[in-house]
Amino acid sequence: MDSDSRESPHGFFKGLNMHKSLLTSLAVGCGALLDLVSFGASALPIHVGLQDAAGSHSWTSPVIGDPHGTVTLTAWEYDNHVWSNAVTSYKSGSAAETGMGVTCNQQPSGSECGELEIGATPWQMLDLNISQLTGWKSLTLYLGSVNAASLGGDETGYLLGATCTVGGSCTPIVLDSCTGFGNWPGHAAQCMLNFTAADLLGQSITDIWVASSTTDQSGTDNGNILLGSDFVLNTVPEPKALGIFGLGLLLIGVFVGLRRRRAG
Repeated sequence: MDSDSRESPHGFFKGLNMHKSLLTSLAVGCGALLDLVSFGASALPIHVGLQDAAGSHSWTSPVIGDPHGTVTLTAWEYDNHVWSNAVTSYKSGSAAETGMGVTCNQQPSGSECGELEIGATPWQMLDLNISQLTGWKSLTLYLGSVNAASLGGDETGYLLGATCTVGGSCTPIVLDSCTGFGNWPGHAAQCMLNFTAADLLGQSITDIWVASSTTDQSGTDNGNILLGSDFVLNTVPEPKALGIFGLGLLLIGVFVGLRRRRAG
């Protein structure tokens, strides 16, 4: 082999070091990408305010995120043994006394309709339709004003999951409940309830009903609660976004490797 064509030991090791540096950089970048993909398994919270629903019977949110669909909030009241249209209300008070309620169609004797909450006398409900949501991992709801009541014992908020057919009936099941305990009326509490997509979609649940009772109290219970206005959708990052960000991390790794080589 001609001496001019031979690579000096210094040049060989320099090239080898460059090769190793690039491999290291690629490994760093790929490692970061893998970390990001792993992080992508963790949900990113998106806060959706429901207070704009106040004053309407049925309200649909703007498209959530990038996008993740919409939610619809609808108010109902049990009048003369039939669920009738009602109007959603918004109550602003302390942390545990802020949220969504239902404006009463009727005001029977002894009711607490003036509280602008979801009552049991008359029996009321807020329906949160989640059938149009996409790309979510879990959702978080808050129940407020679950406090000791002057009548009917401690107030309990119920979340019921309903499987509804188009133009047909809905079959509800109790998903969870929350009770506030206090030594005097008005001692309010708030609770946070979280549900995974597997929990709900696995049961084909399309609606979450929020109520202060699971049966018509017929004037025997003045309990009332609030649905927290902060609905949190925990979403999974879009694969496209993950790829772009991961590529950026990969290029950063290569750049760091080249700088190391030049410094050497």
